Amino acid sequence: MKIDIPVIDSFINKFAEMYLKQRAQTQFDFRSINEQVLYQNLGFGTDALKQIITKNTIPIDKKREQGLEPKVLNDIYRSDLGELLMTYYFEEKLPDGERFVIPIKNITFRERAELPGRGLDAIGYRKIGDTQVEILLSEAKVSADKKSPPPVVDSTNDSIYNTQLNHKNGTPIVVQRLSDYARRLNAKDAEILGFAIISIEHQLTDNYSITYGCTLVRDHTCVNESSDFGKIKTNQSDFEPGKVHFSILSFSDKTIKDTVDLFYAKVQELIAD
Repeated sequence: MKIDIPVIDSFINKFAEMYLKQRAQTQFDFRSINEQVLYQNLGFGTDALKQIITKNTIPIDKKREQGLEPKVLNDIYRSDLGELLMTYYFEEKLPDGERFVIPIKNITFRERAELPGRGLDAIGYRKIGDTQVEILLSEAKVSADKKSPPPVVDSTNDSIYNTQLNHKNGTPIVVQRLSDYARRLNAKDAEILGFAIISIEHQLTDNYSITYGCTLVRDHTCVNESSDFGKIKTNQSDFEPGKVHFSILSFSDKTIKDTVDLFYAKVQELIAD
């Protein structure tokens, strides 16, 4: 599936605000600590704490601040925008009944704010009736390479195809990552994901299925709808009995570089308010 994205003010505003929300998300409700005696005696409410936390979870891109272009591998905002678009796609753009729940975003709990995320870009789930859970293991790549498919789809060691094939053939790794992910969830989400973890560990194949989500972010100058899928489309049988869901999200009137620069500028503007 290919979706064209017009890079207009409302798009930039929406995803910049979403980014701030995800980066600054806490596991507690600020209102629940606002009434504590400590804060009553401090002279500041928890709004001050929220502002400080938010400001310090948003990375400053020193290269962009100097008017330079960051290297692709170290470009936090390029990577994070790709993850934002991917999770939004799987949670909100699929038809009703096919959408996944992605309870925690990697952007929120990335260990180092100044570096792009590594490993699985998103883990999600959806219940199928009362007896089965479908797990989403998703990877996103952003590429302005004129080659189609771009190397990040199926050529490089960390391409979407090779990474997802490792997940397909590496059940212990998948169980390990799902287990680590489940530790951070609330009881409702952990209950559902836990059902799948036990079923995968004990090979109860009737209880679960896996969808390998693949998202490629392109722009109008390089996208090729017929060939950008590469081996992920031609070799789908490599992932059976799992399913492959590949989406191309293409900026229709701006390049990737220009879009990411606009996104970065808006995030910094919001954090400065």
